[in-house]
Amino acid sequence: MESQGIYGQVLLTSHPEAWGFLTRYLVCLTPVFLTVFSLLTLSWLHNMVAAIPPILVQSFETIVPELPAFIDITVLLIAPIGIFLLFIYIGDATDYPEIWIGASLTILLSGIGAFFQLLAIGIPTVSAVYLLTLFQWTACLIQPFSVVVSIILIIHTEIFRRSIRYTIMRDVVKINGGIWTKVEHLIIYQQMGRIMVKQNRFERFFHVGTIIPAGSLYPEKDTSRSGIAGTTGTGTGYALVSQGGARGPLDCLYGIRDPEKAKAILEQKIRRP
Repeated sequence: MESQGIYGQVLLTSHPEAWGFLTRYLVCLTPVFLTVFSLLTLSWLHNMVAAIPPILVQSFETIVPELPAFIDITVLLIAPIGIFLLFIYIGDATDYPEIWIGASLTILLSGIGAFFQLLAIGIPTVSAVYLLTLFQWTACLIQPFSVVVSIILIIHTEIFRRSIRYTIMRDVVKINGGIWTKVEHLIIYQQMGRIMVKQNRFERFFHVGTIIPAGSLYPEKDTSRSGIAGTTGTGTGYALVSQGGARGPLDCLYGIRDPEKAKAILEQKIRRP
């Protein structure tokens, strides 16, 4: 045990293990997965368009001369642009910043690259050809940028993981971490109802798991968006933690080694009057 401080003796110190962060590393590869999915969807859509009878397209071309270009634009709006925009929404709605940040950066960088490419070509801006070429270059650039963005996200996630420290002390559990903004959570034992261990088969094999103090109180703003950046706020209010909801690395003891040991210490502190 370490020497006593303001919160008493340090009973246990830990941090998230790399195996405990494996799910987050995989989520960082979302841009690559979306690119593969977009290419498959794009191929399927092109086959559907090719199946349209040419005579039907030619008949509508008399009314809309640029109909083939508009069809290709619609296809590209669905895949990859529409797919990436959909997952930006899904990532934000599910509080997985790795998903929406990865999808946003990939589509943004690809769009900027396509825009500058068209500036070099010099295509008239007010035309269907310009819009079609812009989407075509965006779809092309998404492939390399998805790999670059995924690598950046993995590096950022690893730096975030290394910044986190969990300290079980005599009076409180202290959680420190964050990259751009340093965050500190103090959880008093009297605020804990029971201790839950979240551990799948893979984590059980590597002896890692997540400890969730169910029924404990956290600063209100700290309970949201505690994802990759580690930039949660330090609100003054408190909110009751859900009994079964998955927590972020700055809300609980996330992906630590030998979670049973930490659980035993915490349960002993909870039972003590």
